[in-house]
Amino acid sequence: MTTATKETPVDSILNATAELRSQLLAHPVYEAIHNRDQLKVFMRYHAFAVYDFMWLLKRLQQDICGVRVPWLPSAEPEISRFINEIVLAEESDEDAQGSFCSHFELYLEAMQDVDASTVSIRQFVENLRSGMSVEQGLSQANAPEAAVRFVALTHRLTSAGSSAEVAAAFCFGREDIIPEMFQRLLQGFDRNHVSVPRLRYYIQRHIELDGDHHGPLSRQLVNSLCGSSPAAIEAAVQAARLAIRHRISLWDGVLFELGKTSS
Repeated sequence: MTTATKETPVDSILNATAELRSQLLAHPVYEAIHNRDQLKVFMRYHAFAVYDFMWLLKRLQQDICGVRVPWLPSAEPEISRFINEIVLAEESDEDAQGSFCSHFELYLEAMQDVDASTVSIRQFVENLRSGMSVEQGLSQANAPEAAVRFVALTHRLTSAGSSAEVAAAFCFGREDIIPEMFQRLLQGFDRNHVSVPRLRYYIQRHIELDGDHHGPLSRQLVNSLCGSSPAAIEAAVQAARLAIRHRISLWDGVLFELGKTSS
């Protein structure tokens, strides 16, 4: 007689988000970028997702790793190592030129390669640096509406969400799905003969890191933080669904603007 394998929190989230994941991976935006002008639109929106990724990561670092004084050892050293590895790469990765920079700065450089405007995203960062609230900063920076909604969700989660909710959004809205999502983006670039060396390096770096190592460990993180608590698992399910929905909405915003510029 065989014993049924108990469903993990990750299993529950994957089952609950399967349809949304399929929608995201089948989104027409990946095939809609045929030239550099269209790529500029995509990057202007996507820059906000590149930036606010760090909010999720830093919240998890605060919750899991020893970042306060007096320092205390982590209760989960393997997961702490995983989070710190991602922080190392995201804040100071190799830039393909023999130097180091954050992935956000690498993305801004890729935007400059194609003359995509960085005014809005840079203004948003400076607004936050000057002490503005997230809402004020987005408004003053004239951020695209779909990007405003995307960043607002990240802000709500990182400000008021549980560790399990943040981990679910981090895993299923970012680390776990990014390799497949970015593969589709690269395939679209190849079919449409869009040459973007620095952006390609950025994308390939994320496929390499997230697909081989970070994605699987982010699932372990979710299982650990949810444990066997039905309430934590349900909250994580809802956070993952929201994260994927808002990514779809972000891509919808790009597609809508591409339609306006091509008409």
